[in-house]
Amino acid sequence: MIKLTNPTLRTDPKILKKTEAGLAALRLRSDLGFMQLPLNLEAIQTRAAEIKKNSQIVVLGIGGSALGIRAILEAVAKPDTKILILDNVDSFSFFKSIDALDLKTCHFLIISKSGQTIETLTQAEFVDQALLKKSLPGLAKVSTVVSEFENNPLTEWARKENVPILEIPKNVGGRFSVLTPVGLLPAALAGLDLNKFSQGANWAKKQDDLITQISAQALMSFERDEWISLFWSYCDRLQSFGFWLQQLWAESLAKSNNRVGQKAPRASTPIPCKGSTDQHSILQQVMEGQRDKFVYFFRVLESESSGPKIQKSLFRGQESMKQKSMGELFAAQAEAIRESMAHAQIQSVTCFAEKLDESSLGALFMLFQLVIGTLGEAMNINAYDQPGVEAGKIATKKLLSTIQN
Repeated sequence: MIKLTNPTLRTDPKILKKTEAGLAALRLRSDLGFMQLPLNLEAIQTRAAEIKKNSQIVVLGIGGSALGIRAILEAVAKPDTKILILDNVDSFSFFKSIDALDLKTCHFLIISKSGQTIETLTQAEFVDQALLKKSLPGLAKVSTVVSEFENNPLTEWARKENVPILEIPKNVGGRFSVLTPVGLLPAALAGLDLNKFSQGANWAKKQDDLITQISAQALMSFERDEWISLFWSYCDRLQSFGFWLQQLWAESLAKSNNRVGQKAPRASTPIPCKGSTDQHSILQQVMEGQRDKFVYFFRVLESESSGPKIQKSLFRGQESMKQKSMGELFAAQAEAIRESMAHAQIQSVTCFAEKLDESSLGALFMLFQLVIGTLGEAMNINAYDQPGVEAGKIATKKLLSTIQN
């Protein structure tokens, strides 16, 4: 389903053993729920069926409550899927989006792991005001909540107003929640097959060699002082997956201290890239800039083998494209860039999929969650908290409290 290809890259046996031990330790942890996902598909499908057909679905969420949804919809949903994701509090763009909606047809998914995310709750309050301003039923009548079942501001409101709630398990962190109702309820509303997501995730759980090889490549890159990890997708439909992976990587691996209070090992900064677009921008930095980068290529055969061929070249210099498809150009670029990097002593690995569907996407989600979990164990860090993010939230609320109206 997913394979790792790179004929020139060797894995250090000692580091590979370290990641094998990390994966073994990860599998012994009963406090981590993401490895049991997906769960309760029937409840998700039932709620999707209850939501009025042909509704314009609007997601209110941010970070782990939005990135995975966007990755799913971009990768495998039909182009006419009516799901809008509002994941920021830029007032101009938020109200421009709300004003463009026919609010009579909308159903809102309010998604927050903690149930107290200030951006999401603020969005919800303004949506309720917009509905009431148009003399429509309030938000409680046209919404579904996705959160922990614990008492929190969002679930307390939902229970008081009889709003249906789907659970994010308490032992599943927000950035690991794409295979909970966070991602799977929008997927079901888009008409996607949840069982295929489950099949792909379950396949990935069994790929010990793939998990430990990818993890070992990451640790080897850190040992070489390669402090920028590029997730370079040669498939437009994986661009948002790159941003999902960026959050998973950054929040999980960048820590000040390890689990015993000592200085934590350094982890790289993740940057998503798009092929072939970024061959005309960041590639210059990679090829001739500081040798501090490691590249994870993502390729999909579907994107490299589809489309018609050029029958006649119109332009001088285009003769090489005669009887070639756009997919063949795409594949040639991906391979040529990888080879050029190897010649310049820039290391990379390639994750290759035959096709991109619910199964392969579910596999990618679970595969990289397991890679991150394995790296957390191997580096002896807590890969499941985010104190730096929490500090920003506290500072925001403190500053808001000082503003006089």
